[in-house]
Amino acid sequence: PSPNMPTWETSLLYPGMVMLEGTNISEGRGTSLPFQLFGAPFLRQKELLAALEGEEMAGVALRPVTFEPIFDKWCGTLCYGFQIHITDPARFQPYRLGLLILKALCRIHPEAFQWLPPPYEYETEKLPIDIIVGRGGLAQQLESGPDIGDLESGWFEELETYWEDCRRHLIYPE
Repeated sequence: PSPNMPTWETSLLYPGMVMLEGTNISEGRGTSLPFQLFGAPFLRQKELLAALEGEEMAGVALRPVTFEPIFDKWCGTLCYGFQIHITDPARFQPYRLGLLILKALCRIHPEAFQWLPPPYEYETEKLPIDIIVGRGGLAQQLESGPDIGDLESGWFEELETYWEDCRRHLIYPE
């Protein structure tokens, strides 16, 4: 087990909240609730909630909190943010939640929110967010304002093309 995966909720949240590693927003490392907490000293909680209002966030609730990481981003600094509570694991879409949060942060904190520059892990040229999500351009897409549903539909088309190619090579077809 990883100290950064202390609960089953963490494992469900990780696919979406790990994207915060590519930003200056704390993903809760340095607390007892990594990936369940997120925030920054500049985060305006009421504005973020308002920005997310009306978005499809099934199976999850956000609770405003303050926290102070003891290591990693914002170490020793009071952060304003949220604890994520999974209310319905079957309906929860972690990647969608991460995208919605990132898009809202870009919009309400254009002066303070930042995509971290390279290096990240083994890569010295690509943006960390591009390494995390496995493709380039996400930062620009989120900043330019397309609806998350539009982003998802493009990915579903790519996924279907991928599966069509894979099916030709399956030993045991579906």
